[in-house]
Amino acid sequence: MEIMANAYTPTSSDRAVERAAEVARRLGPSAVDKGSPLYKVCLEFEAIFIKQMLNSMRKTVEKSGLLDGGMAEDFFEDMLYDEYAKKMAETANLGLAAMIYGQLQPSI
Repeated sequence: MEIMANAYTPTSSDRAVERAAEVARRLGPSAVDKGSPLYKVCLEFEAIFIKQMLNSMRKTVEKSGLLDGGMAEDFFEDMLYDEYAKKMAETANLGLAAMIYGQLQPSI
């Protein structure tokens, strides 16, 4: 039985990743107008996405019960993670905001 070396067929998610990479290459770092209202909204969306990831990560950490502060701690911890997400979106260069900007900017 002969195994075909090129039997891999790209899936739709593979093609989506390739398209996103192409948009990122086409845009480059200088093609994004970081002062535009559209880019600011894209950054806000990226921050929401990052916060969802942080919340999922936070759920995996077990609490000991020794220093858990109850509802007040949950409230302030949520605000802390909001700020973490905003700063990460601004500085971490995840690239999601730039890709969304690149997709939406030509349609404006």
